Amino acid sequence: MKVLLAYDGSSYAEMAITTLKALHLPEKTKVIVLSVLPEHTLLDGINFHLFMGEAPAKKRLREEQQRRIDEMLEAPIQSLTKWGLDAEKLVRAGNTAETILKAAKETGASLVVMGAKGLADPAAFRLGSTAQRVMRHSSVSVLLIKKEAGLINKVMLATDGSKHADRAAQFLLQLPLPKRAQVIVVTALKSHAAAIMSMPTLDLETNRKLIEDLQKAEEEAGRRIVLDTARVFQKKGYKTLHEVIRGNVAESILMAADQHKPEFITVGARGLTAIETFFLGSVAERVARYAKCSVLICR
Repeated sequence: MKVLLAYDGSSYAEMAITTLKALHLPEKTKVIVLSVLPEHTLLDGINFHLFMGEAPAKKRLREEQQRRIDEMLEAPIQSLTKWGLDAEKLVRAGNTAETILKAAKETGASLVVMGAKGLADPAAFRLGSTAQRVMRHSSVSVLLIKKEAGLINKVMLATDGSKHADRAAQFLLQLPLPKRAQVIVVTALKSHAAAIMSMPTLDLETNRKLIEDLQKAEEEAGRRIVLDTARVFQKKGYKTLHEVIRGNVAESILMAADQHKPEFITVGARGLTAIETFFLGSVAERVARYAKCSVLICR
């Protein structure tokens, strides 16, 4: 496995380092520690370097920035190497989110790990602007770190039975998780039966039996989905818990996470329906934005 770790020296970036240790990644897993020299462009193309004057001054600025980044990356590189991981640094200049996305493609990383917020994000923000852009546009899985995880004891996997949810389950198995971790498999029933009941053209009395059968089938499908997924992890030796919840999908997942308190929630980037293939506004984004714990968005 190859991991791209976006590192800016913030407290969230430090939490990402400890989370990588807690995951117990296989020895010699390649971890590329990326630090970005941000290039901010203001109105009318104005940028910082425009006011730096002659070329020697700009060169000295770049050299000083490079020196500071090299110093900043020493500690994380040493920590990752000590834990048996193959760590190397990568320094790029440019727009932070775009640079992370480009580096993920160029390095062939299968996972991007980054803090949910960076140094420049206001404290009131639940999710920073760079993290939002990366999770929306990344072609590979993204782990957004919101809390420090010294140990991985519980992981929640939200599934709807779609191929994207199945891939999320397989990605979890590939990490791999520590064997002591409990995998909590949940599915949320948005209740299509309830939507049918609200149709003004439907005679509830005449179709009561039909509605009851629909609700029963819906519940059975949910139980089958979580049980089948849980068995995949049981076969690999993990303890599991499975649960079917009824209600708004994103809110139900977040409520279940508040109850079980996992170190992170895993969701597929897309869902069952065609409209859910548009990531913006999807269940995955709502969970990533409002979850109190870290979130793994699988592709």
